[in-house]
Amino acid sequence: MIQRFKLILGTMLLLLMQTGFVSAQNGALLTLEECINISLKNNSDFRNAVNNVDRAGADVKGAYSGVLPQITSNFQSGKSTRGQTRNAQDITEFVPLTLTDVNGAEHSILATKLDPATGFPVIDRIEFSSPTRSFWGHSMTLRYNQTLFDFGRSWNVIKRAKASYDASSQGLIAARHNVYATVMQRYLELLKAQKLEQEYVEAVERSNGELKRTQSMFEIGSIAQIDVYRQEVNLGRDEINLVVQQNIVKVAAGNLNVAMGREPDEPIHIADIEMTGKALDFPLQEAYTIAEGNNPGLRQFEFDMKGAEYGRKVAKGSFWPSIGVGATYSRDNENLDRVYGALNQNYFLSVGASVSFNLFNGFSDAAELSRQSANYSIARENWVGERRKLQLRVKQAYLNLQGYNRITSINETMLRSAAEEYRLAQERYRVGAGTQLEVTEAQVSLTRARVQVVSSKYDAMIAKAQLDAAMGTVAARNEK
Repeated sequence: MIQRFKLILGTMLLLLMQTGFVSAQNGALLTLEECINISLKNNSDFRNAVNNVDRAGADVKGAYSGVLPQITSNFQSGKSTRGQTRNAQDITEFVPLTLTDVNGAEHSILATKLDPATGFPVIDRIEFSSPTRSFWGHSMTLRYNQTLFDFGRSWNVIKRAKASYDASSQGLIAARHNVYATVMQRYLELLKAQKLEQEYVEAVERSNGELKRTQSMFEIGSIAQIDVYRQEVNLGRDEINLVVQQNIVKVAAGNLNVAMGREPDEPIHIADIEMTGKALDFPLQEAYTIAEGNNPGLRQFEFDMKGAEYGRKVAKGSFWPSIGVGATYSRDNENLDRVYGALNQNYFLSVGASVSFNLFNGFSDAAELSRQSANYSIARENWVGERRKLQLRVKQAYLNLQGYNRITSINETMLRSAAEEYRLAQERYRVGAGTQLEVTEAQVSLTRARVQVVSSKYDAMIAKAQLDAAMGTVAARNEK
């Protein structure tokens, strides 16, 4: 009774798993290309990389302000009102004085009144008031300034901005490569998990078939009870492996969803892709060379280092003078037409040249030069460190791909042997020349061989995707 219940339970579990697998395949399938496109739309790192390029482009445009002329204008019009005021003022007192000239003629004049005690003029303080007065005021000013020569400082600012833009552009390419590599890896991991799930489904089917046949032979008395127990244990082991693998499939699907910028639990069905086992046709040293020339992440560090070098030159330029020219044209009057009409009259024009030389600013320029020199040293060390890490990633992916290709070839040979061993064990057991233990062991070996073949093939494809990402040779569609 217990054996029948286990058999019925195992059969129901197998049917449910097969139904779920079939229904999953009946959904809308997403190709690798579609998954990558979805990720490019949703991935925050990629969108921020696009924004960084836009910002760096604006910085380049702004950097040209140091070499282009600066033209400003100012136009003002307004009415002013001065209220009634009372003011005090000191007035020198005068007295009438009659003078007689040489001809005897008399003349009347006003003479300053003197204080008899001091001999100083007598001052009288009077107050007067002015009425409320309103008046208009209009003015216009045009200014032109341009730096003619500053020992390359302004041009180095432009070069630094361009290097930053190039670094951001490489960062955008690196972000796109990272999206491709991550989605590709998660996609292959999900396919691998699904293929292994199918292998365990078939293993459960084989174990169920063997259990049914063993029970039939036990019922007719041709085998012992222990053979039935042994096959039940084998079926239970396969069912456990299947349950574990189903969880792995769910986790792999969640990882791919997250890589695509979606919720982990969102249903997803992906299309199968052809498994390729192309052998490596270039040495490891060549892979290093290709990676150092193509990897956008490393090139981003190169442009960061170049930008830091220009920053150091900008800081050095602060110790040299700056030569420029300028002109100012201005007009102001209470009448509007005298400001905006007859421009050749009633104006002020100033034209001149200037030399600006910072003699001392509290060691600020020296500190800036030290800071920029340190930035360059940091950028160079970052590049050296990234180059070493890149070589390590290339080496690891290269060796993994090389190893998995060899392992796949060995596993395929083992699979052919395991399949033949299982067939012969069944035949020997059928004619009474073998034992159930031999069949069980051959069945376990067959399942293990099939799983290893699937694992090594997909691991080789994952290693190939990692190598392409490290070398900067991802698929052409990722460059569009």
